[in-house]
Amino acid sequence: MRTDRPGYQYRLNKDGTTVHYWNPKRAVKGAPDYLTTVRLADGLSDEEIAAECRRLTDQLRDDLRNLDAPPKYDGTIKTLIDCYRHDPTSSLHSVKHSTRIRDYEPSLRVLEKNVGGRRIDALRASDFKDWFAKWRKKGHRRASGAIKLLRVIISYGAGERLGGCAQAREILSDMRFEQPAARTVAMTYEQCLAIVKQSAELKCPSIGFVEALKFESALRRIDVIGEWAPPPEGGAFRWRGLTGKDISRDMILTLKTSKTGAEVARDLKVMPLVQEALKAFRIPDIGPVVVDEDTGKPYWENRYTEKFRKVRDAAGVPSNVWSMDARAGAVTETVEATGSLEDASNLATHSTTKTTRRYSRGDGLEKSREIAKARAEKRK
Repeated sequence: MRTDRPGYQYRLNKDGTTVHYWNPKRAVKGAPDYLTTVRLADGLSDEEIAAECRRLTDQLRDDLRNLDAPPKYDGTIKTLIDCYRHDPTSSLHSVKHSTRIRDYEPSLRVLEKNVGGRRIDALRASDFKDWFAKWRKKGHRRASGAIKLLRVIISYGAGERLGGCAQAREILSDMRFEQPAARTVAMTYEQCLAIVKQSAELKCPSIGFVEALKFESALRRIDVIGEWAPPPEGGAFRWRGLTGKDISRDMILTLKTSKTGAEVARDLKVMPLVQEALKAFRIPDIGPVVVDEDTGKPYWENRYTEKFRKVRDAAGVPSNVWSMDARAGAVTETVEATGSLEDASNLATHSTTKTTRRYSRGDGLEKSREIAKARAEKRK
């Protein structure tokens, strides 16, 4: 038995590929039951897998030793981040789990790794400018995310009257950093159709159904595939999302959107791409509507993204078209078909007309039917 990769376990997919995991309960005796397995990145070498297992195990042991002791602030960014993570009243514990994992934690890791040892009371505007310039070389969005989280944690520190934070916040408040350009790519009807057909050929029709539904309805992906997240009280991750009961026998989908809580209804019968996808995909009567064909369980977001890329590439769709661009395609085609920004706003349940107008009243079923028919007519 190998001892150089504590907590390691794996699972084989139907296609023969291996998924690697680190299990905290196997790594450290007496690890709390609420800790769950961590999926390791794909493509790691055997040595990298062993190193990551050791790193996670050492980190867990350190965390368990300090479990009951709140972190001590010593004036550095690293300890400020520790306080921010540990304090249940910080904003980190009030954002959605998906936002924490996708946006907050990656940026906090950038700060820890690159500037964690810097003293906050010695920071100058030139430091912030220099950091942003260096991070931007590795990606504009990465740099903007790191600066955003830097503002968040320093504001937290100022609110808790931690040394140096109030002055650093004042310096940052007067500074502006160039924002990354907004994406200009929108998935087209032809590209989405190609993805739908290719997903059926590759025996993963769930991808085609999800993209078709997003393109026709302008729903967010999380509202279609759902989300794995820990419950508020802690413990094992649970899934919540679109289930069979949310789609009636006459193919009316109803739900509350995850972002704004807006009530929406969509008639799947008048959506040609969805009907095309349903030639290979079956909507279940009960349980999650969308499951990963390889596991029989709802998708984890990173797994969905990996599978989408494989289908997209096989379908001949350009690599600069992302899954998120299906929603942009829905809005773009709606404006072109109806000439109404307000219709597009209602379809996408945008909060303002800047992103397009606040969703006002009703569930939008009749209006979404009219929009779907107008869009289908435009394609002819």
